[in-house]
Parts: sequence; C-alpha cells; structure tokens
Amino acid sequence: MKTLIGILIVLSFFQSSVMPLDLVLIVLICRSYIRIDRFNLYLAFAFGLLDSHLNLNTLGIRSIIYLSIVQTTQIISKSRLTGNPFLIIPLSFILLVIKELLMGETPLPKVFNTVLPEALLSLPIFYIVRLWEERFIARKDIKLRV
Repeated sequence: MKTLIGILIVLSFFQSSVMPLDLVLIVLICRSYIRIDRFNLYLAFAFGLLDSHLNLNTLGIRSIIYLSIVQTTQIISKSRLTGNPFLIIPLSFILLVIKELLMGETPLPKVFNTVLPEALLSLPIFYIVRLWEERFIARKDIKLRV
C-alpha cells in the first residue's frame, strides 16, 4: 500500500508539472475496477485534494469528482461484464469525459483530444496494476507455509 501511495504522489507531481494527463485518476479507476475496497475512496479523496492544491484549483471539487468516479467504477465492477479487461477503455473514456465536463477546465471540442489518450493509456496501466495486486500484495485469506 505504501508503494501505491508513493507512486500516486509521484504521478500527481508529474501530471501537474510535466504532462496534463490525469494519471492519478486513471490509476484509481484501474485499481477500483480490479479490487473493491474502502481504501480506494480514501485514496480518491486524498489525491483529489493534492491535485487540487498542485493545480491551484478550488479545494474539494476535484475530491468530490474523484470520489464519485471511483464509487461508480466500484459499482460497475460488480457486474458480469468485468471479466473482460478491454472494458476498461470505454469505461475510463466515459468517466474521464464526465470529469472534464464537470471540471469545465477544457473547452468542449478539446475534451476528446485530451481524454482519448488517457483512455487508451488506461489499458496498460490496468495490466500493471492488476499484476501488482495479484503478485505482490499478500491478502489475509492466503496462508503461507513455513
């Protein structure tokens, strides 16, 4: 969990200074699609505040949007269709368009130019997060023999 928090901190500084892609939200969408956990909501709130602070936006607006997007992703991930990993691309595309429309930072014709690369980037991030969650995170239900 500490590694994920560290990666999200680095990504939030990276997206506010170098690249305008919302990498933190993509990682949060992918993690909440893979694993339904209350910790996803805590991460969404905290990094929404951090992103608002780094981008000099009103504090709290981005947190509420991140929380609603993560909660929506967790609700959708309970359905039968979640077995297909390619569903993450249209899901992230729709959720990122909704985020851009709610934030109102980007004009409407340019929304698709910024959201499309983010949606296509969500598939490799999804596989990286899934590999990390399956291989390197020990769960309580797994007993190791010594």
